Amino acid sequence: MEKTVKIRAYTDPASGQPASRNKDHDLELAARDAQLEDERSKSLEQLKTIVQLRESLKLEQSRTAEASKRVNELELGLQQVTASCNKDLARKNAQIEAEMKRAVDAENKCKELQDQLKQEQARLASMPDQTRLLEAKDNELVDLRAKLQDVSAVLSKIISIAEAAKLVGKS
Repeated sequence: MEKTVKIRAYTDPASGQPASRNKDHDLELAARDAQLEDERSKSLEQLKTIVQLRESLKLEQSRTAEASKRVNELELGLQQVTASCNKDLARKNAQIEAEMKRAVDAENKCKELQDQLKQEQARLASMPDQTRLLEAKDNELVDLRAKLQDVSAVLSKIISIAEAAKLVGKS
């Protein structure tokens, strides 16, 4: 803030003004000059501060731009990693579902085999009865063979008697 001070360029001692008044006026001018000088130095300091602040602002803007660039790079990397993870997750989910399907198929096959085993065990459990039946039939066969041999022997005797009777009848 500048103030304009009006002073006379030439003071005439014969003008009739008392000397003390000029001295007061000179003191006032000196005080104002000192005040003006002080204001100028403050203004210079503030200009220096403004320049420093502008440099700091530029530095911070460049740092912010770098940070923004880095954030963008990190976000891009994060998107790529997320996409990769999603693909891996989808692949693993598909593998898990395939394994679950195979496990269910294996479980069903296991149940089928257990049912077949139970049927086979039941069939084998009834086998001793069949074995007894087969042994009984085998014994019957042995008896029938013995009877057949007896009948064959009797039939041979009858044939030999019939042939003897035939020979006696022809004679």
